[in-house]
Amino acid sequence: MNSALAPRQPAATPPRSAPAEALRVLVVDDDPIYRETARMFLSMLGRNVSLAENGQTGLQALAEKTFDILIVDMEMPDMSGLEVIRQLRMRPALADLPVIMVTSRDDAMAIDRAYELGASSFVVKPVNWTLLDHCLRFVCRAARNETIARTAQAEAETLGRTKDNLLSVLRHEMKTPLNAIIGFTKLAAEARESGDLAGMREHLEAVQESGKRLLQSFADMSIYSDLISGRVAAGHEPTAPGWIVDDVLESRRGELVASGLEVIREDAESGLKIQCDQGLLASALGRIVDNVIRHAKGATTVTLSVRHWPGEVVISVADDGEGMESEDISRCLEPFAQGDMSLSRPNQGLGMGLPIALGIVALHGGTLEAESQPGQGMTVRLRLPTKGAA
Repeated sequence: MNSALAPRQPAATPPRSAPAEALRVLVVDDDPIYRETARMFLSMLGRNVSLAENGQTGLQALAEKTFDILIVDMEMPDMSGLEVIRQLRMRPALADLPVIMVTSRDDAMAIDRAYELGASSFVVKPVNWTLLDHCLRFVCRAARNETIARTAQAEAETLGRTKDNLLSVLRHEMKTPLNAIIGFTKLAAEARESGDLAGMREHLEAVQESGKRLLQSFADMSIYSDLISGRVAAGHEPTAPGWIVDDVLESRRGELVASGLEVIREDAESGLKIQCDQGLLASALGRIVDNVIRHAKGATTVTLSVRHWPGEVVISVADDGEGMESEDISRCLEPFAQGDMSLSRPNQGLGMGLPIALGIVALHGGTLEAESQPGQGMTVRLRLPTKGAA
């Protein structure tokens, strides 16, 4: 809208106040006088102001730069302010951006429509710049508080799911070995009384296995607790990614042979060494291999590969098993969750393999990703940065 500013506000210098936060403001208006006036007054109030002469240019600026708030005129040729809001709300990165709508007329229906599309507030021309700045600060503060509240709610929901998953898994993982310990201890005592030393030894070995299973469960809980609370410090020693793979394969040689899995080793050797904690990363990779050994139904091969890309090293573990649905993968990445959460499930463990591996990789500044489709196996990749590599 190419509107005049009459009756115009006096071009007086705004009152002095404490230094304001340098909020990044984008002003979208087709009136060049209004745009420059907005730049002058808001800049004097401590704002970092950018200008756009129409809706399309404004949307392009929003895609290229980060802003704390948008001030947009309702009536512009080609693309109205309402259309600008509608389009930016379709972009996930801009869905929560605060927007102040500026209008030269008191149109209740248009203002209601602006709020429906996602406007945060509105002002009427001619603009009182001091009041606009107060509105700007209030809207930004409200948006921050809403983001904090939404984040807190999401965290609370995650903690709730974690608690429910933990209780469900513990009922399975604690009850079974404890019953075994009690039962086999009784059987061992009876075998001793009858002089059946071989039977007693067999029962005690079963007790020992159940105890190891309990100890591993508590160790997993302790490790994950240390990871999420920041109590784990990663070492930084020059390490060839292939060494990590070799450590894991050597430590699990017996289990791999017993499982009947054929191991394929692929390493694009480049002599590159990354700064990392070899023991921690071997633990992360080992947990992923353990998942294949214990849970990859129908798998006949497991492939461990190392690839070097600009800025990162990727260590992958792929199997040719039955695979799983994407929602099951998401659940397996949550702590104390498994693909099968029923109490009758045959698999053992707390479901902490991938969450612990993810935490260890994150400690090194990397990421973990998993992909699978039913009937096409599963691939888990550890992406590690090569910054500071030797």
